[in-house]
Amino acid sequence: MRPILHCAMAALLVATGGVVLGDVLTQDTFSYTGALTANGWTAHSGAGNKVIMADGSVATLDQSGGSGEDVNKSFPALGAAEKIYAGFDINVATADLSVLDANGLYFAHFKNDAFSFRGRTGVVQPPAGRGWGLAINANSSALGAGATWPSDLMFDIFHRVVISWDAGTGESKLWLNPTLETDPSISHTGSSTGDLISAFALRQSNDYTGTQMIDNVFVGNTFRDVVVPEPTSLLLLGLGGLMLVRRR
Repeated sequence: MRPILHCAMAALLVATGGVVLGDVLTQDTFSYTGALTANGWTAHSGAGNKVIMADGSVATLDQSGGSGEDVNKSFPALGAAEKIYAGFDINVATADLSVLDANGLYFAHFKNDAFSFRGRTGVVQPPAGRGWGLAINANSSALGAGATWPSDLMFDIFHRVVISWDAGTGESKLWLNPTLETDPSISHTGSSTGDLISAFALRQSNDYTGTQMIDNVFVGNTFRDVVVPEPTSLLLLGLGGLMLVRRR
């Protein structure tokens, strides 16, 4: 199961000539087939190991034994006191998470031009023992020491996750399937501030064996840029852009 977003986004991009409206810093709907590193992403660790691929619909992360590449999609660096948001769809395949320690496995984060990682987001053991747990840590890989979503998430279905990091305060927030910024969220504040965030990253590790499908990555300056409108709104916006093109 998955949100019906991909086709609507593709229609919008076609209708607007590939330009995403608003303050979106970067985006990817994985509508191509092949390595992410051949389509605008850069490997910053483990290049060529378990190459992250897109199949024309989603990108798949292979969390299993051995080294795997980690990739990032860059954009002009933000200021030392700015706030950044990212949204993405995530589908965690059924797996044995009992092997995870308290650190969990983070698979997504913001980064600067070097190796400062902020808003690390990932999988932890489920709070109630069913499905999987979702957690965020503002500046450490120890997800268990950050904030964990209070309810378990189901395997094998897509969830929309939105995260943020505030360079001025060091706070990260996480929303699950939200529509508004005022919707329920969890937060964690770390000790690091002032990083000039310039990329969104995806990570592979070997903390457990399983796969994760990622889709509809949007990074922006505001919540509304990344939460993603309803599919019907996207289609209407795309059709509006197409009409403008035709009139011209």
